[in-house]
Amino acid sequence: MDNREYKVITSNTPSFASKEKMQQILAEEAQAGWELEEKYDSYKIRVGRDKSARADDSSLSIDPYRTNVGVNNALYLAGAAIVTIIVIYAIIQAAAMSVV
Repeated sequence: MDNREYKVITSNTPSFASKEKMQQILAEEAQAGWELEEKYDSYKIRVGRDKSARADDSSLSIDPYRTNVGVNNALYLAGAAIVTIIVIYAIIQAAAMSVV
């Protein structure tokens, strides 16, 4: 029986493209016993740890089961929605000026 557990950590921005940023994230994850297993791309990595590390989870300052780092999903989507609204508004204004 495999005595390890795994999780995939994602980022809305290319956090894992920067070696420094990736090392910072891995250092945070190491507090809970997580180790890099595989880097998929600049947006996703897989980490694993021994299941016995769960015993120390309650004393950690981070969520040992977080699966997203960097910009919050809600903030990222809100920013994308605002940019979309601005672009649509600009297109409508340009179309209105060309009709006049």
